Amino acid sequence: MRKRKKTGPVEALGDGVFRINLTDSERETMLAFVDQLEEVLTAEHTDPRLRRLFPTAYHENPDLDAEYQGYMRDELSASRASSIATVREVLGTQEPISESQLYAFMMVLNSLRLVLGTLLGVSEDEDTDDIEDDDPTFGQAQLYGYLGWLLEWTVDTLSNG
Repeated sequence: MRKRKKTGPVEALGDGVFRINLTDSERETMLAFVDQLEEVLTAEHTDPRLRRLFPTAYHENPDLDAEYQGYMRDELSASRASSIATVREVLGTQEPISESQLYAFMMVLNSLRLVLGTLLGVSEDEDTDDIEDDDPTFGQAQLYGYLGWLLEWTVDTLSNG
């Protein structure tokens, strides 16, 4: 008798078709976070929450970096806006989705984690698991972990699906 593979939050159905297995409540919550991400993306260029979404390319040459940002920022913003629109569509239905839609979901999850990681001051040396329950950032740290878990499932499913 063949063992059935455990279904996770993201599932490959075969032939480049996938399903996001989130409850209606989880979908609504994710949509609220997507709305917040869209607001952040329209913030002033100097908003510190954008630091990891639009990283400095040339640390030693501010002029060259400004030129790079001038060329790339609009393209990156358009790509993120397109992914947000796709994710709204995806989270609004229980229907199977395409590989490109799942890539958009992955991109939005990653963007959410980058913004949240910036707010939390997460670095490669720090772990959000060490935050105490009474810390004011505990909920954000838990969300950061959840988004990482969901992103890991998404990447794994895309890689093996």
